[in-house]
Amino acid sequence: MNKNISAIDKESIVQSKLTKQLFYAGRASLMASILLACVLAYVLREVISSTIIYPWLALVLFFSFARAVLIFAYARSDTNESTTNSGWLKKYRFLIFIVGAIWGSAGILLFPADYPQHQLFLIFMLAGLTAGGIIAFSADLVCAITFACLIIVPVMLRLFVIGDGILISMGVAILLYFGFMLASTWHINRNIRENITLHVEAAAREEAVRSSEERYRLLLNHSPVGIFHYDTQYIITFCNKRFADLLENSVENIAGVNLKSLKDQLAFPALERALLGEIGHYEGRYNATYSDANIWISLICAPSLDTFENVVGGIAIVQDISERKKAEYIIENLAFYDSLTQLPNRQLLLDRLKLALATSARSGKDGALLFLDLDNFKILNDSHGHDAGDSLLRQVAARLTTCLHGDDTVARLGGDEFVVLIEDLSNQDTTAATQAEIVGERILASLKQPYQLGEKEYQSTASIGVVIFKGHDQSLEELLKHADIAMYQAKKAGRNTLRFFDPQMQEAVNSRVDIEHELRKALENQQFQLFYQIQVDRHNRILGAETLIRWLHPERGFMSPAEFIPLAEETGLILPIGQWVIETACEQLKTWQKNAKTRDLTLSVNVSAKQFHQAAFVTQLTETIKRHAINPLQLKLELTESFLLENIEETIATMSALNDVGIQFSLDDFGTGYSCLQYLKRLPLVQLKIDQSFVRDLVVDSSDRAIVRTIIAMAKSLELNVIAEGVETKEQLELLLNKGCEHFQGYLFSPPISISELNELLEVD
Repeated sequence: MNKNISAIDKESIVQSKLTKQLFYAGRASLMASILLACVLAYVLREVISSTIIYPWLALVLFFSFARAVLIFAYARSDTNESTTNSGWLKKYRFLIFIVGAIWGSAGILLFPADYPQHQLFLIFMLAGLTAGGIIAFSADLVCAITFACLIIVPVMLRLFVIGDGILISMGVAILLYFGFMLASTWHINRNIRENITLHVEAAAREEAVRSSEERYRLLLNHSPVGIFHYDTQYIITFCNKRFADLLENSVENIAGVNLKSLKDQLAFPALERALLGEIGHYEGRYNATYSDANIWISLICAPSLDTFENVVGGIAIVQDISERKKAEYIIENLAFYDSLTQLPNRQLLLDRLKLALATSARSGKDGALLFLDLDNFKILNDSHGHDAGDSLLRQVAARLTTCLHGDDTVARLGGDEFVVLIEDLSNQDTTAATQAEIVGERILASLKQPYQLGEKEYQSTASIGVVIFKGHDQSLEELLKHADIAMYQAKKAGRNTLRFFDPQMQEAVNSRVDIEHELRKALENQQFQLFYQIQVDRHNRILGAETLIRWLHPERGFMSPAEFIPLAEETGLILPIGQWVIETACEQLKTWQKNAKTRDLTLSVNVSAKQFHQAAFVTQLTETIKRHAINPLQLKLELTESFLLENIEETIATMSALNDVGIQFSLDDFGTGYSCLQYLKRLPLVQLKIDQSFVRDLVVDSSDRAIVRTIIAMAKSLELNVIAEGVETKEQLELLLNKGCEHFQGYLFSPPISISELNELLEVD
């Protein structure tokens, strides 16, 4: 359809559509006419002669069939052009005239003069058929009016001719009804015609818009930049070929994509701004979702508005700026990276170190700077040439990179000097130093492996200086200077080694390493011993004891757990040490069970979180009890309050499994950790242990007395017994007894003692 259509063309199109609607509506009226004719014949069969009614019905059916044939033929024909519609319309009008005349004859031929009820039924049928016909044929005034007149006029005249008062009144009513129907027909026809006219005009406008859009699409598809539209639901409604090419995809695949579903959402805020009525910008890397395209793009988004200035979507212009970015990268690389090794240079290192200091100040965590210098590098350059030296430096750079995590930095300052920046270490200086030393040792081990320089194999080592930093305590240059000094200390110490700038920290690290090394040998050399501190009831009867591990160091003497247990936890040595404690405790319980004086005593063993959360802990402990053939009720595991909250559901499951075997549990240091009151009722505990920190000042501190009283009351309500540790004076004991405490442990009764001393106290041979 052309953009501009003439009045004649428009009228022809309108008439064509009216004819199509007339034929379409005729299907329903056809079926109604047949059914009504059959009903009317059936009702009047007893009052009208069969020689009249059946021929009449036959005529109705015959011409109804003719209408059906015409309607079917019209539906099968090409009715898109108005040139053929006038012929169809004339045929349809002719059949309507015949059918209307046949129905109208019913008002005379089938009028039952002596049967009022049948008269009313006939009038009712004809009036209804008239109304239905007017509606069905309203698309054509000729059909509608002809049909109505032919049906209603004969019966109306018959009523007037009879002359009866009531029938004349009915005739007048039918006349009024007929007039109303004609007026309605005219209004309905006018509305239908206007609607179709509006539709035709709208279609013409749509065609004009479509033509305009087609020209617009041609422009877009030949544009050198990518362009796409999206609606308020972020659905892409259109994109040009250039945009599809940028994403290595097709226009068909991209149309309909939901922008929210794309894997790369970096550009999404810019798209969102456009729907807020603003201009959005994005410049950066973009990874395509449905292809391997990975490009740098520049994106500009603007809102798309309707005629009422409402935002109905967005339009985006996309440019591929990969080539520009490559040029920028080359320039940046020259400014911030070493051309030989491609590592960050001094300038970039200082920038990252400055940022690391700020991050450390916020987080409170330490960082480390490792200054590295290759040993005897000058000799290599002098003897093998600079090409060999350059090859070594490149290989060193590659090895350094593999020794570090992704967030750490390795830089080349120049010559054979490298610096490693490590962030996010522990907030404890000693631990941070240990972590830095581990990285340094890993680097030394990697760098001393043979290098392949051409056809020759070359051995090289390095010296490393380390400085630990936190926040802005030192300037950038001071840190580098201190690390450099530490590096020279490493060279003086014999090369291929590592030294810390802080002598005290170096000493602490060395001491820690020595203790860890000796701790690994302590189990093999049987340097651990168990000491026992007895636990008594209110009558001073010994109920059992708590096992306390001691390390009999060959040089340092007895070492308390506080000196080596934290290190054992960090290194994982707590697992074999903890198993040794349980084995030794079970052996002692087995010995006690052979004596009537000690067979009812219990032993309490402290279990660490790492040991308790082993996957095989339940199986391991159960097998240990079976192997020693002891009564599991005599073994009590002491768990600290703080580690119960780690994986609480897993903890409850493990405790329940061990409790089913018969092992008892005591909650150690109660009240000093995070509150776990909500879990107490779910834990299979038999005892709460009042921490010695509450007992120590019990006599002078009313707050401690209130806490102790609360713990005892809570334990009783949960049907748990209570033991107080750290009882050292009779005054403390009296206060605890008065508050209802039944079990005690502390120096008032006995310090931790060896097994021989304990057996003597128990009067066991």
